[in-house]
Order: sequence, then C-alpha cells, then structure tokens
Amino acid sequence: MSETEKTSRRKQCILQAVADALQECDYSTLTIEDIAARAGVGKSTIYRWWKHKADLVFDTFKEQTISIFELDLTQSLQYNLNQQLIKLSYALNQHVGRALLVVLAEHREAAGEFFKQYLLPRREATRTLIELAIQRGEVRADYPFDLMLDMLYGPIHYQIIFFNRKPDADYIQRLVELALTPVLLQPSTDLQES
Repeated sequence: MSETEKTSRRKQCILQAVADALQECDYSTLTIEDIAARAGVGKSTIYRWWKHKADLVFDTFKEQTISIFELDLTQSLQYNLNQQLIKLSYALNQHVGRALLVVLAEHREAAGEFFKQYLLPRREATRTLIELAIQRGEVRADYPFDLMLDMLYGPIHYQIIFFNRKPDADYIQRLVELALTPVLLQPSTDLQES
C-alpha cells in the first residue's frame, strides 16, 4: 500500500471516529483525545491534518454528504430544490449535522472557510440549474434568485435549531412552492400533483 493510500485510510478512520463519537456526545464534549483513541492514532496525527475539532466536524460532514446534494439537470428546478432540501434536512438532523450547526454558530472564521469550500460551490451548481430553468422557460429571469435561495435554506436551519424538528417532505414541498410561485412561467407538474 502506498503512503498516499495509508494517509487516506488514516484520514477516513479519523473521520469515522468523529462520526462515531458524535453518536454518543455533542460537539461541546467532543475531544481530540477521544477521536484519537477511537481511530487508533495519536493526537499528533490528527493535528497534522486538522487544526481544531471544528475542522474535523466540517470534513466529517463533507465526507458524509459528498454525493447527496448532486443535482439532476434533466429534472425541473422545483424537483431539484425539493430533493436538495429534503436531503439537507436529513443531513443536518443527524449527529454530525447538528454538530456542524454548532460549529457554524461558534466559529465564524471556520464557518467562512466552510462556506467558501463547500457551500459556495453547491450554491453555484444550483445557480447553474436556475440558469437552465430560465433557458427552458420554467421561470422568469428577472427574479432575485440569491434571495430566494436564502429564503429556502434559512427555514430548514430555523426548524432544526429552534424547534428541534426535522422539516418533513410536506413542509419542504410547501416551502418550495411558496418560493417558486411568483417566478414560475408555466404551471409545474410538481405543483399540479399536490
């Protein structure tokens, strides 16, 4: 096994240890010592790749959600937004997702990096989907889509953080319909089915 493969395997082991630890404790009681013991590595090995436990939580969340937010460009904007919000709601309601929300609130600098490295590329992909929906004639072009995206994602965080409740598919469908109704050029089949 090459050194690169060994490094990759160790990193995977450490991220799995973070996920396992968060099944039993919350972010405030998560320790590097516990993670190292679970992963079978020394603390120095962890600190070689991560400066802070916040970085470990970010990378664990990224690892767990690497493929769940992929968009289906053959489907409508409404379909994709529904799917994306359902998956986000599920991911944030898991132990690692809840720890991520704490990190985002407590570590502004790390949160900024997470936004640039993880969230911004996904937002850009959604922007591409919006451009495609405009070209297809699904939605108007003259709409504040960045504001619309904030309106869609904000309530998911709000429901989980303040009400300790995972938004269900019905809530998400109604949220997407509410955000898209002013912009739709033609009735969506998603809307007609509800």
